[in-house]
Amino acid sequence: MTLSATQEERLLQLNALDEIRKSTLQHTKSIQNQRMKWHDRYIKDKSFKLGDWALLYDLRYKDNLGKLHTRWLGPYEIVETFSNGAIRLSTVDLVKFKLLFNGHRLCLYHKPLSKDDFLQQFSTTKHVEIPTATSDGFAVTTPS
Repeated sequence: MTLSATQEERLLQLNALDEIRKSTLQHTKSIQNQRMKWHDRYIKDKSFKLGDWALLYDLRYKDNLGKLHTRWLGPYEIVETFSNGAIRLSTVDLVKFKLLFNGHRLCLYHKPLSKDDFLQQFSTTKHVEIPTATSDGFAVTTPS
């Protein structure tokens, strides 16, 4: 059996189509690897524990670039974490939110130290001198 010219041409086109498919699959894999490397380099996973305090990003001000608007709400306490990154929050008054929030919208909040805690923390170290104010306004350093 001999193949006619049109049948041979059709077989060549099918072979070329397979080669095009393979090259597009290789190109797609290389693009996916580049995106995965970028994602791993620039996007970090945030891990929160129960009892941590967090600030919630307010999406209302995403497009408004006013410099005096606060973009963070809170602080809120983390009540429950889920494996998919969702987090349940509660207010300072221990009122739980019904909604779940994405962990990428949260920022870890560190409670500020009170003045007494601050002084106590630095008084325990031996090489730090704490300045004390006198009645005339001049500071006198006393070694601890």
